[in-house]
Amino acid sequence: MKKITKLVFLNAIACPTLGWLLRNLDEADLPEVDLAEQFRMEQGIEIGKRARKLYPDGILVRERDTNQAISKTLELLADKNVNVIFEGAIGFGNYIARADILKRYRDGWHLIEVKSNVNDDAELVDDLAYTTMVCLKAGINITKASLLLISKDYRLGMDDTNLFVEIDHTFEASVKAEEFFMQIDEIDETTGAVEKPAPEIMLECKKCEFFRDCVGKGVDNHIFEIPRLSAKKFEQLKEMDIFSIADIPDNFPLTSIQKRMYKSVKSKQPIIENNFWDLVNSVKWPAYYLDFETVMTVIPLYPDIAPYTQIPTQYSIHKCSDFGKVEKHFEYLADPSRDCRRELALNLIKDLEGNGSIICYSNFEKTVINGLIKLFPDLSNKLSALIDRIVDLEKIIREGMYHPEFHGKTSIKMTLPALVPDMTYQGLEIANGDNAMAAFAYMAMGRFSGNEADKIKKALLEYCKQDTLAMVRLHEKLMLLAKQTAS
Repeated sequence: MKKITKLVFLNAIACPTLGWLLRNLDEADLPEVDLAEQFRMEQGIEIGKRARKLYPDGILVRERDTNQAISKTLELLADKNVNVIFEGAIGFGNYIARADILKRYRDGWHLIEVKSNVNDDAELVDDLAYTTMVCLKAGINITKASLLLISKDYRLGMDDTNLFVEIDHTFEASVKAEEFFMQIDEIDETTGAVEKPAPEIMLECKKCEFFRDCVGKGVDNHIFEIPRLSAKKFEQLKEMDIFSIADIPDNFPLTSIQKRMYKSVKSKQPIIENNFWDLVNSVKWPAYYLDFETVMTVIPLYPDIAPYTQIPTQYSIHKCSDFGKVEKHFEYLADPSRDCRRELALNLIKDLEGNGSIICYSNFEKTVINGLIKLFPDLSNKLSALIDRIVDLEKIIREGMYHPEFHGKTSIKMTLPALVPDMTYQGLEIANGDNAMAAFAYMAMGRFSGNEADKIKKALLEYCKQDTLAMVRLHEKLMLLAKQTAS
């Protein structure tokens, strides 16, 4: 039987079934790591390395085998000449933990958990408390417990001492650790059972990655697809043993948006509202379909930028004279070696020159432009004029229609395949925004160069171009639906 790790324990508190699944998960069942996930993991590793530089006399426990790592850690803990231990492996019973940093402190040890977050929150304290619990029950005297977070004031080129902010959570971690200890027998029993514990559906199940293989298995159009389903309505439906939208009684209280979805699912047909024609036609031609890509990293890529600053790096624009009639395409991709935001802003103003509507999907593009306005006050008038022309395609869909294949969401990832199924991203080297961000970041960090970098730049341009073309085709389809309804 596998050991109980922090991931298993903290999830098992909320859901014993999830804890069991995670404890019994085979490595073969883990999803493949794509470029974006690889980048996130590497950022975490980099933060850990930089944190260790703050304690030059520290000793790293390199052993990967759990038993060997625990033995090595115990050896270091007993050595009075060792003041700092990195990645110490601690275990008691079926529970194991890896302590990021253990530092001798007042006849005991100062536990420091390193996180690549800039904001403190309860989940991070829970994380710290679990490791505190394992250490205490293993006989290690934790006299102080802290989180080492990322400083918002850090800028590229500063010393690593400026990268971190330490937050003392000794009291909270010790209290929570005792609460956790009271639950270990129950968690050990449920996660160590031969058979998976019978799941109980909860509102929290909605966001669980195992939902479709657990309580949601075999349920078409689950009630969790209902937009903004309140806890009260969920409990009412649960009491009636109703989990499929199609089984909801006609007299069940729903908001107007929820009713539209309900009718669409029941009829298996798109539902078009009376205002849909006006919404779809709320554009001034020529229209410019705009999409941005951005990059955001914990360690800034360029000078004078804070950690996790969202930097626009490219855009694509399809200019159309009417629905589906493309007359020109504009694109911009920043030089990864420098901060090109001003250059991007100037090119954007030039390429969007005119009076036609700017078609976007969601508020993201408006947010990016507002960021450029704050950064470049001298360009604020021209950039603000762009915002005044924006028409949100997602808002049109959200307010005017529903398709049963949206499954409760109006993101373009759901609406595009439902309404324009032949519009696909298959075959593209880069096919989603997360991988696009990671690819650009790697270029900025010098990971790719020469022909390899040229291939990535081409792939980025193709992906962003596909995004705006997708909006063109989607808007065209909405027009056809509006005409059919009107006739």
